[in-house]
Amino acid sequence: MIEEKQTAIFNLKSAILIALGALVAAGAILFLVSVPARTVPVFIARGWTELASRTVAGAYHVHSTRSDGNGDVATIAAAAARAGLKFVIITDHGDGTRSLDRPAYLDGVLCLDAVEISTDDGHYVALDMPPSPYPLGGTASAVVEDVARLGGFGIAAHPDSPKAALRWTDEHLPVDGIEWVNADSEWRDETRTALARAALGYFVRPSEALSELLDRPAALQRWDRWSASRPIVALAGADAHGGIGRGTEEGSAGVLARLGIPSYEAAFRTFSNRVILDRPLTGDPAVDARGVFAAIRRGSVFTVVDALATPGLLDFHRDGSTLVTRVAAPPRAQLVMIHQGTEVARTSGPELRWESGGDGGPYRVEVHLSDAPGTPPVPWLVSNELFTSLAGPKPRIGFEVPWTGSFSAPVPWRIEKEPSSSGELETTSAGATLTYGLGQDRQNSPFVALATDLRGESFSAIEAALSSSRPTRVSIQGRADGTGRWGSSVFVDSSNRLVRIPLSALRSMEHGGPIPPSTSLTSILIVIDSTNTPPGASGRLTVRSLRLVP
Repeated sequence: MIEEKQTAIFNLKSAILIALGALVAAGAILFLVSVPARTVPVFIARGWTELASRTVAGAYHVHSTRSDGNGDVATIAAAAARAGLKFVIITDHGDGTRSLDRPAYLDGVLCLDAVEISTDDGHYVALDMPPSPYPLGGTASAVVEDVARLGGFGIAAHPDSPKAALRWTDEHLPVDGIEWVNADSEWRDETRTALARAALGYFVRPSEALSELLDRPAALQRWDRWSASRPIVALAGADAHGGIGRGTEEGSAGVLARLGIPSYEAAFRTFSNRVILDRPLTGDPAVDARGVFAAIRRGSVFTVVDALATPGLLDFHRDGSTLVTRVAAPPRAQLVMIHQGTEVARTSGPELRWESGGDGGPYRVEVHLSDAPGTPPVPWLVSNELFTSLAGPKPRIGFEVPWTGSFSAPVPWRIEKEPSSSGELETTSAGATLTYGLGQDRQNSPFVALATDLRGESFSAIEAALSSSRPTRVSIQGRADGTGRWGSSVFVDSSNRLVRIPLSALRSMEHGGPIPPSTSLTSILIVIDSTNTPPGASGRLTVRSLRLVP
């Protein structure tokens, strides 16, 4: 009996040891399988020396502790320096009213300040923009118009984000740029298995593991559509927070955020934007900032997925009607020429010449690696575009029309407001002036509005002549009792501005449905609220005339 028990115990211990051994072996195999390949070094021949001196690598779309990042600017600069970057563009969330930090060198890295603005239709990054005199927000069309008016360079952020609040949704606005890839979007659409594998690999080769989450983004197709008639600059958005799951984009801090995973350095080593300057960096932050922003504005920038192979160099120029492309790339790379979204040529050599002939529109190049990750695989290098003929003008946005110098008689207005806000109305033959003061508490949604009643009129547009004591935006709205409100934002300042807003341009303010026929509208409102006016602000709005356009 005792021998039988001893035998049973021995067999049980043996089974446990075998099971543990199997688990360890399986874990070891899983770990080894999860370790990504090392970054391939790219040989740079002597003939690239001059261009290499003007090509500087940097990170764009980075968040600090000023919004929802985990590190301050000094921490970010130190990580960028360790990753071999020469500049970093910090894009903390905001409304555009903050004065940006002056360019500065920290740890040998040029630190540039910018802002990521939340709109009703996604996020928009504004580079190289002075502070706005009023908060930027509301519809994407209003923010795009304002950034352009202020002289900034605006980029549609994470256009493919699986998270609806982040995704850029309006394809018709004249944005200046687009993120062709965004690291935050790339991990969100991965399976749990892929994320677990990347997590294991991260502890051995962090940036290489992050690159395993990259695919060929659909944003490349969107970029090709948008740029069919005019240049739109594409950048790679690191969307680096020094950890996932904190603040504005996630709602609260998560475990990975507290651990700082992925780190700034790992994100910066995954891919970079390489700006081709007119001359090498000087060490003067103001001068170099102008050079970097000027190069981005003209599209003199390309992306390299450094975790796959690094460094990368590109010479893409036009020689008459011939497009000439040279790349410094790893062995067996495929150089691909793309015209208006369609591949037109491919070679395995370091140089490609393409006779464009009379073809107009944009050309760009990609470099593909046979072992690149993703389904479909992510390109290793993505250039910006060359146009073989003059690109079309940038589309105009906004509703301002030529001023005629005449006014129609004022209409009967009344004031509608939230209780904590104030408003006084003065009506003369020259128009109606509203003196307003918004309530202090944003949670009360303070507003003051001028309202006038309709009586079943049929019209296709609203025309108004407006001026304001301070630059701001007001919402011109049509209301149908019991159905909702539809509105559109217009810019107003001290000059007399005549705006004409088609009814078709008014979008739902409440329920999301289309605007009813004009004969169903019961009121027109001109609204000042905290979307574009700070709580507690005061001022005067004058309506010189209002006309219903047949």
